[in-house]
Amino acid sequence: MTRHAKKDLERRYLDQVRDLLADFPQGALDEREQPDFLVKTRDRVIGIEITELHRAQDNQPVPMQGREAVRDQIVQRAKALYEGKGVPLIDCCVHLKDLSYRRTDIEPLAAKIAALAKRNVPPEDALAKREQYDWVNREYFPEEVDYIRVARFDGLTECFFGTAGSTWAEPLTQDTVRAVIDTKDGNIDEYLRHCAEAWLVIVNDSRNMSTWFNSADQVKAEVFRTRFSRVIILRNFGSELIELTTARP
Repeated sequence: MTRHAKKDLERRYLDQVRDLLADFPQGALDEREQPDFLVKTRDRVIGIEITELHRAQDNQPVPMQGREAVRDQIVQRAKALYEGKGVPLIDCCVHLKDLSYRRTDIEPLAAKIAALAKRNVPPEDALAKREQYDWVNREYFPEEVDYIRVARFDGLTECFFGTAGSTWAEPLTQDTVRAVIDTKDGNIDEYLRHCAEAWLVIVNDSRNMSTWFNSADQVKAEVFRTRFSRVIILRNFGSELIELTTARP
């Protein structure tokens, strides 16, 4: 993700918090780094740091967040290889197995997916075509791909390639939240150089499956020690805010 895209995403999260939080401070907003935003009110400056909460390491060599990023790179490279003179505009969805791909896997796998996309372009009188891996097509269909769906929707002005996936949703635990608070607490002296108080917004349930959690009951009952004045969890799926109970260390 580019720095510009990252700041745009952080601003969308901040706007959600502002819409949901009744006592969000009124004032001029300044985009920056460390913290991500400053809100300049009449009598004080409040710093707001925003971070996504990703699941801890699982049994694979690469964390889930990293695996998602590489799968997306593979599919976007496949899009670039597919596009060319004379090819139909398509909406292509690829379901890749959740493996720890290496950087050297990106180009060869992307080339195979681009070839699959061309092979599965539906005729003009059909809406979509879907193919999955089986023993019959294994000579040209890569094992890493569960299925590919190619559609030709009316009104497409450019090709779209995306990834699909599935995951479990685990509870949001005290240890998971405490770890991200502790990490950000390590930077708070820098934040407080620019503001009178600092808030931390922890985002989950974003577009990345590694941020998906279910019940947050465990963290609602916990007291978290931190130098942040307020710590707020933004849950995207339900547009919900959870303000954590905090105490000074």
